[in-house]
Amino acid sequence: MPLSAVVRERCRALLPAGTEIRYLFPASVSLVGALVQKPFIIAITDKHVILLECSWLSHDRPKAVHTRYRRAIRLGPVDTAFDPVFRIAGIDYQTWDEYVSVIRAADAEIAEEDFLPPDPLPDL
Repeated sequence: MPLSAVVRERCRALLPAGTEIRYLFPASVSLVGALVQKPFIIAITDKHVILLECSWLSHDRPKAVHTRYRRAIRLGPVDTAFDPVFRIAGIDYQTWDEYVSVIRAADAEIAEEDFLPPDPLPDL
């Protein structure tokens, strides 16, 4: 399920004025041996990947910019063996199955040639 318009506006309020959000999806990082999940919202703009820290109880209330990376950072590959997990700067984040395509689309924008399947008939 996509994030609601209310959540998108809360995220937009934390970003610099005029920033265009290209992709937005929830994620969590495991703390204390996977007993505690810290929620985040990942905002992908044309220039940055921004991690918005959320309140402990919900992904619906982003409260601050936690970290900002250059847009050139790749989020994938996504490990879908159990719950989907991707890595940013050496930290594993968990998301939901429905957002795997969002992560792949965001990565495809920065390195499209890496996401094309190999040519099945290269000699033709």
